[in-house]
Amino acid sequence: MPSEPSLEVDDSREARRKAAAEALRELIRGNARFAASGLIDTKLSVEERAALVAGQSPRAVVIGCVDSRVPPEEVLGQGIGDLLTVRTAGQSLSGVALGSLEFGACQLGVPLVVVLGHTHCGAVLAAMGDNDLTGHLGELVGEVAGRLVDLVGQDPIRATGGNLQATVDALRALGTLAYDGHPAHVVGLLYHLDTGLVSVEDDDGLLAAD
Repeated sequence: MPSEPSLEVDDSREARRKAAAEALRELIRGNARFAASGLIDTKLSVEERAALVAGQSPRAVVIGCVDSRVPPEEVLGQGIGDLLTVRTAGQSLSGVALGSLEFGACQLGVPLVVVLGHTHCGAVLAAMGDNDLTGHLGELVGEVAGRLVDLVGQDPIRATGGNLQATVDALRALGTLAYDGHPAHVVGLLYHLDTGLVSVEDDDGLLAAD
């Protein structure tokens, strides 16, 4: 018979899984609202703004691209305080990006980490090109290119999906996105510029019951 502490651990893990699943569903619903109606009114009342002074409890950590056409809060239909966002070209994990993700997952205890890729990604196209980029940009594009080696050939659509899945896999493999010993669920969403909709590329099993 399991000990009481073990039962508590199992209950906590299940509670975090349920919270992550509901957060993912809300992001999908929010995106559907955005795709159907455009930008969502996210104005805060004075009281709502004051409530955020004491602290934050975002429903998800999102790492997305710096592309100006894909602001995470807007395309996922969320408001102030709903998402902790990290944005790098091509969802690169270099530099301070990982530390920011760990802040959300480890310090705030957010149970859902979302990798938000998008179609027509300039960083992915640059990674597939022959340009000899230098400096910090060269390092960033080189990281993206490293994920695509022997994976997708020269197909930009497959490259976008490959980059997204490789980022999801890399974050899961790190083992550092955890709170009280419980890993955050890492999922992959792909935003389609032509429709305004996201497709769920990897749900980490959260939507299995849907």
